[in-house]
Amino acid sequence: MLLNSVDIDMQNPFWLNIFKVETLKEWFAYSTTEPWFFTEFSFLAVFGVFLIIYSLLAKANTWRKIYIILFSIFFYYKSSGPFLSLFVLMIISDYLFALAIHNKQGLTKKILLWLSLSYSLSFLLYFKYANFFIQNFNQFLGTSFTEHDLFLPIGISFYTFQSISYLVDVYKKEIPPTKNITDYAFYMTFFPHLVAGPIVRAKDFLPQIVYPQIINATLYKESLLRIIIGLLKKLFIADYLAKYVDIIHQTPSGFSGGENLLSMYAYSFQIYFDFSGYSDIAIGIALLLGYRLKENFENPYTATNITEFWRKWHISLSNWLRDYVYIPLGGNRKGVFNTYLFLLVTMLVGGFWHGADWRFVFWGFAHGLALIIHKVWKQFFPGATKKWYTQVFSILLTFHFVGFCWIFFRATSFNSAFTSIEQILFNIQFQDFVGFWYSRPEICYVLLIASLILFVPVKMKELVFKKIQLLPTITWILWVMIALQIIIQFKDEVVQPFIYFQF
Repeated sequence: MLLNSVDIDMQNPFWLNIFKVETLKEWFAYSTTEPWFFTEFSFLAVFGVFLIIYSLLAKANTWRKIYIILFSIFFYYKSSGPFLSLFVLMIISDYLFALAIHNKQGLTKKILLWLSLSYSLSFLLYFKYANFFIQNFNQFLGTSFTEHDLFLPIGISFYTFQSISYLVDVYKKEIPPTKNITDYAFYMTFFPHLVAGPIVRAKDFLPQIVYPQIINATLYKESLLRIIIGLLKKLFIADYLAKYVDIIHQTPSGFSGGENLLSMYAYSFQIYFDFSGYSDIAIGIALLLGYRLKENFENPYTATNITEFWRKWHISLSNWLRDYVYIPLGGNRKGVFNTYLFLLVTMLVGGFWHGADWRFVFWGFAHGLALIIHKVWKQFFPGATKKWYTQVFSILLTFHFVGFCWIFFRATSFNSAFTSIEQILFNIQFQDFVGFWYSRPEICYVLLIASLILFVPVKMKELVFKKIQLLPTITWILWVMIALQIIIQFKDEVVQPFIYFQF
């Protein structure tokens, strides 16, 4: 019997099993409900194999680009399946439109720009906002249009904004169109930033395609550190806090004001560590391949006012809204009233970009109103004191305003959001916090760790980052093992989707 089993194994060696139809089907299976995350061990395993082959092609730039494009397409396909075809159509149309825009002048050039922008936006408007408009038409106009069963293609908000920035920059002659479609496809499909940002600008990234960074030991250390930090942020802090946030927001009226307040803090930390964790992983993976993405966060919760917050939070989106909405509207060039109006419109666009729901529109309106109030404040009090205690007060005020706005971001409805806020304002008792400490000590510890990380000065973080990079290789192995053990210890069997995947 033993001999027979050995004979069978020899007749069907492992490497032949790889090419079986069942195995290939499993590899090329996709799921629109369970996207392929950076935090999935299956992705990390496949990415490890990808890197081995990539190391052989790294010096041949053409093959290197093609290889990354093919893997990026496969990565997107695993989460969106047939919707990949829409993405490919957008890439081809952008490339052709950009060439045509570059070669035309006057009215023809403007018409081509608007046609190209309309085409790019049509996918986003249909898949993300069609049902929203149908619902509101039915509600306010008494119509009876039927809603569609639509799937929101992963990352469509991000790559649509990249498409728009490329076409507008070509139109304004800030950049020339790419010489070949391969370079543009590389820019659009580059998988580290494809599904949840950061929003990459063509003028920052296209030059790197021709002249990628030299991959050396220093770059490897930096990239590995960013990936580990991102995984810890996501799996150790964000996903752990998400459990508590989910419980509270199921029925906020069933919990005390103190518990709702702690939920507000928990979600403020969750969304930061979730999204900045994704950005860290994306930046780290890009560095491993020889490309540098711009930073997307800069200690946003230490901002002393709302204007500064938006210079530090989701920087790629803030800059995009400034350059492609606020400034084209007129910026601060058309009088004080119009400046305030343009600020409000810009933030409404930013809110609506996040989701097809009035809660996101209200969230954008609240931030736009806060930006206007801050500008008015600066006009009346231009020389406001900058004592340390006023700085601390300003940070706390800004953080709590942002936190209250996050409630609308997370809540399941307006009623749920207002219920949570009502509990916080009128139903807080000191014993709630004492009871919470004894009943949920692990949440308290994670909140304290998150607070320490968030409010530590940037210079101190940069110093620690540099010191870690100088450590000997043997200690790196130790740190990686410790980090992986923490991740395994706290990781759920089902990994929570990155929050910004839904946008």
